[in-house]
Amino acid sequence: MTESMDIAFVMADTSLRDPFFPNVKHMVSSIINPLLQQNYDIRFRLIKFNSGNGIPTISTVYPFTDSSEIFQQWLRTGDDGAIGANTQNITICDALREALNSEWRTGDSNRCHENVVFLVTDNVPCPYLLNTTDNRNYNRLCACDNLWTISNAFVKKDITLMIVGVGQITSICDSLYGSIAKNTGGEYIPLINAIHVLHLVLQSILIEGDTLLQALRHIKQEEFERNSSYCCSVIQSADSSSMKHRHIAAWLPNHLQ
Repeated sequence: MTESMDIAFVMADTSLRDPFFPNVKHMVSSIINPLLQQNYDIRFRLIKFNSGNGIPTISTVYPFTDSSEIFQQWLRTGDDGAIGANTQNITICDALREALNSEWRTGDSNRCHENVVFLVTDNVPCPYLLNTTDNRNYNRLCACDNLWTISNAFVKKDITLMIVGVGQITSICDSLYGSIAKNTGGEYIPLINAIHVLHLVLQSILIEGDTLLQALRHIKQEEFERNSSYCCSVIQSADSSSMKHRHIAAWLPNHLQ
């Protein structure tokens, strides 16, 4: 049974300010409140990044805290308490690397501890996917490839990556997001299903004494897929994860109608 947990929330800053924010906030609360009510030894960290959707944002980095009140204040307001506010416009890959290098705690023979990153994103990881006129070198590594490198680094540090997709645009890359999450033992969940799925996960953890990874394995695939275009069985390998930008650019207009 998990006795302590460190959770880093890596969130697109725009996802906190668009019409989806009440659902994002509810999802976050559905994760932390049941654990706090059971007196779990838990710490929170918040990293906000620029998802590249054209809306000006301020990237901010906060340290771990064991205070849910402080964490909720960070989530609601702004940069008070941030250790990297206004310094740079960090991308999704930068934010995940920051999370990777956090001061994570470790378990031992007397205590089961888990480290988890919740990535909440409202865009595709690579801007070239949405630029049909781009003439870039398609053999060059892009953010899609970098995400695999980061995912493998999470595995080495025993960090579970959970990804929540906000809005329709993320469906373009949901198989990629699902693949890099599953690589770490985690899952990709469309926001529309996140609260329900996470309720099932936490019930399994709190009542059955499962670890996060065990709890996820008990949930049927359709719970992740319902009300969305996401298909758990469409999984990419690292070798095939380099997105074919030309194909997606041609397919995109019809897909998002």
